[in-house]
Amino acid sequence: MSTSEKRVHSEASRLAHFMGLPKWAEMDDLKLVERVEKGFPTKTAEIIVRRVDPKGIHLQVTDIIPKATYHRKKDGSLTKDQSEKVLALSRVFAEVMRQYKGETSGIALFLMRGHPLLGGRSPFAVSNESTAGADLVLKLLDRAEAGVAV
Repeated sequence: MSTSEKRVHSEASRLAHFMGLPKWAEMDDLKLVERVEKGFPTKTAEIIVRRVDPKGIHLQVTDIIPKATYHRKKDGSLTKDQSEKVLALSRVFAEVMRQYKGETSGIALFLMRGHPLLGGRSPFAVSNESTAGADLVLKLLDRAEAGVAV
């Protein structure tokens, strides 16, 4: 494929690709919002966890979705609230993976170790609590990338 034939993908399509959503290349911001409203497939949570921790040493799907809910909906769709949580975590995970260049041990160490700017809580714990927590971790990552002491 020549350079001129390569499609430029939006942030929404890159995130949809990271989450393993079907038709990710066609995804724009509005379609992503509509997909959240409809509910992501349960396997989306599995995909993002395996991208970050392929061996499942530090992170399990049930760290994101309660165990009973996960088993009940294994082949179904997540709720809107669960999908919003998965989207927020996907943003954090994708950014951590980008900054750590896919190096899984560094990714796990950053996500799971307490951080002084997060009150000693881990970036994963803060991100997993709310979209506001995920936004806070993304700000921390932006500061780190800009060279501001974190």
